[in-house]
Amino acid sequence: MIRFRTRHALPALALALAACAEKPLGPPFEGSADGAHLNTATRQQVSPEPPKNQQPARIISQGKVSSISLEQFFALHQSGKALVFDARPGFFYHLGHIPRAIHLPRQTGDGPIRKLETEIKTALSAGKTIVVYCSGLNCPDALAVATQLSRLGHSSAVFSGGLDAWKEADMPTE
Repeated sequence: MIRFRTRHALPALALALAACAEKPLGPPFEGSADGAHLNTATRQQVSPEPPKNQQPARIISQGKVSSISLEQFFALHQSGKALVFDARPGFFYHLGHIPRAIHLPRQTGDGPIRKLETEIKTALSAGKTIVVYCSGLNCPDALAVATQLSRLGHSSAVFSGGLDAWKEADMPTE
């Protein structure tokens, strides 16, 4: 059981947990077999062509998202064969993270990942595995970042035990 010394600790913990919470997306289409309508919240027609002033989205083959155990991750990390991303909010990253981990928090857009595109491609061409982690088993941020990477064509592995499992195994942090 967790005990709090001040009455202000509970709201701070709630804020920290809310930062890792994922918002439900709901079903993308409903109401017709051909997907002509979006979910009931929007009820907009899906246009088969982009508006005249907008370029069509670039189609990228999706990468795969897998899971990796502590033992597998440790072996990759120690051999230098892992490009590691910490998906936690900045506040937590600066309190401590896995050595050589790059801060890549869950974002609403692909901009931060695109800024790292050269580093990602260099790592992948060198045979490295992209590993994404969060705080622990109940934090969805690592999977969200891995999914963003996948949409941009990069396969990655989620270390679901996260920093909690890393610390529990007495591994070093920076």
